[in-house]
Amino acid sequence: MSQNRWRSSIQARWVWALGLALLLVSSGAEAQSSKLEWEKTVAAATKEGKLVLWGPPGSNVRAAYAEGFQKAFPGIEVDYTGASGSKQGPRMLAERRAGIYSVDILTQGTTTMLGTLMPQNALDPIPPALILPEVTNPKNWLQNKLEYSDDEGKYNLVFASYVKTPIAINPKLVNLQEIRSYWDLLNPKWTGKIAMKDPTNPGPGLATATFWYAEPGLGPDFVRKLFGTQKIVHSDDDRQLLEWLVQGRYAIIIAPSEFTATGLKAKGLPVDLVGAEHFKEGSYLTSGNGSVALINRAPHPNAAKVFLNWLLTREGQTLMTQALGYASRRLDVTREHLDPIVVPKQGSKYQASYKEEYVNMKGKILALLQEVLAR
Repeated sequence: MSQNRWRSSIQARWVWALGLALLLVSSGAEAQSSKLEWEKTVAAATKEGKLVLWGPPGSNVRAAYAEGFQKAFPGIEVDYTGASGSKQGPRMLAERRAGIYSVDILTQGTTTMLGTLMPQNALDPIPPALILPEVTNPKNWLQNKLEYSDDEGKYNLVFASYVKTPIAINPKLVNLQEIRSYWDLLNPKWTGKIAMKDPTNPGPGLATATFWYAEPGLGPDFVRKLFGTQKIVHSDDDRQLLEWLVQGRYAIIIAPSEFTATGLKAKGLPVDLVGAEHFKEGSYLTSGNGSVALINRAPHPNAAKVFLNWLLTREGQTLMTQALGYASRRLDVTREHLDPIVVPKQGSKYQASYKEEYVNMKGKILALLQEVLAR
C-alpha cells in the first residue's frame, strides 16, 4: 500500500470513528433530555394530583385505563367517565359553551374527534406532548410511524387498527354459501332478518355504511337498496344485538362487536363471526375506540401528557388490547389473544375508514340514510 493510500485509509477511519462518537454523544444527550423532561412532567402531574379521562364504556376499559394508569402513577387520581363517542362529544361541547372545561384527555373513535371536536377547535396538538423515547421511536410502530387520522397529523393519534368483521350470523339460520357478496344481503329471504349497529351514530355502523358508500363495487346504490328494502333494525347496544342473534330473533348482525361475539361463542351459543375474506368486496380497517386526543384548556395538562405517553408504551398498549380486543399498532405488543379474523392479513388491501377523507364523507352518507329511512 502506498503512503498516500495508507494516510487516506487512516483518515477515513478517524472520520468514521469521530462520526460514531458524535452520534453516541448526541443520542445520549437526547436521552438525558427526554429523561429530565419526563421527570419534570411527572412531578408537575403529581402536583396537579388528578386526571379527568373520558373514554369508552365498560368495566374492562375502566380497569385497563384508569386502574392501570393509577397503579403506575399512584400520585395521580383518575376520574374516568365511560360512554359512547356519540354521547361524549356533544356533551363536552355543551359544557364548553357553558364555560366548563373539565376534561383532560379523550380516547374514542376518530369520528368523534374529527367530526365533532376538531371543527370546534377543542383539541391540542399531540406531537409536542410525546416525550418517552419508546413512544416516539418509529421502529416500535406499524409502518414505522405514529399514525394520525387527521390530514395534518397533529390532533388525533390512532394507536389501534383492526379489520372490521362485516357480519355475525346464527349458523342455525344462515348458510354462508348463500352470502359471498354484500349484494347477497338483498335477497328477499333476509328481509326483516337483519339487525345492525346504528349507522346514524358515530361507530362501526356508520363506518360500515361509509365503507359501502366508498367501495366502487357497492356505492350509494347499494346503500339505498339495502336500507330501502330489507327493514333493517338498528341498535346502539352491542350485547342486545348479539343476544337477538343467539335467540334467533335475527339471523344476521351487521357490524357486530367482535369482543362480545367471541365471549358468547365461548359459552357455546350459536354465533359465528364472518371475516372480510369471505366477502368479494372485503372490509375496512378501523381504529374502533383506539384513538386519543388532548383536550385544550385542560384543567390538568401535565397529567394528560403523562397518561398519553403511558398509554402509548408497551405496558399501556398491552392493557388496551386485552381490554378492547383491538390489535395495537405497536409491533412489540402481542396479538396472540386476538381472533385472527380481526388481524390485518399480509398483502390484503383495506379501506382506512378512520382517515379524515372518509370521516368527511359521513355527512353525505347520513343525508342519504335519512332520506331512505324516512320513506
